[in-house]
Amino acid sequence: MTTTPTGGVPEYDPFTASGLPQAPALPESGPPFPKPPPISALAKVSIVLGVVVALGLGSLVAWGISQAGRFTAVEAGKCLYLTDEAGGSQGYTTASCTSARATFRVDDVRPGSSECRSADYVQFELYGGASSRKAKSTLCLALNVETGDCLRDVVHETRIAKVRCGDISAEARVVVMAGTAEKACSPDDTALHYTGPPERTVCLRPTGENI
Repeated sequence: MTTTPTGGVPEYDPFTASGLPQAPALPESGPPFPKPPPISALAKVSIVLGVVVALGLGSLVAWGISQAGRFTAVEAGKCLYLTDEAGGSQGYTTASCTSARATFRVDDVRPGSSECRSADYVQFELYGGASSRKAKSTLCLALNVETGDCLRDVVHETRIAKVRCGDISAEARVVVMAGTAEKACSPDDTALHYTGPPERTVCLRPTGENI
């Protein structure tokens, strides 16, 4: 059994643990969805930064909005990535959870415009049509990562990406632990708690000598 770079806590990959349900087969792409013009992007898309000493690494907390001319269902357990579209819109594309491009996993789909069970989720609202101003559902998006992954652009929900840990752009190394384990993250880490299932804590560890 291995330990984290700070020692003492075993690394954990909740998606390969025994007894967990398998995610359903996924389509490889989904249509981008423009934001409704009457709603300001600045009012609906925001990033709350949690400053980490000497690095400025923020906790990934964002609210995205999307409006579907053709509403495409997205189920819990599927993975996707977010994109900036023409005209200031924001869309998503589904991908296999094993793909390097799949930066988010859908942990929950909630009715209407709803808050997710943890503030660390990216909340992405889906609308039913061009004239609709009422969200049909809210996707609760968690980082689709495993222990040992490295990330760049961690505070930008449409630019965040997995990179080689030796890459100069790598900002954080991931450690995933079971349950509520924020205290197991080191003081310089950003801890993200996801209620799941499975419930897990993602520690975003600043790059350094442990990479």
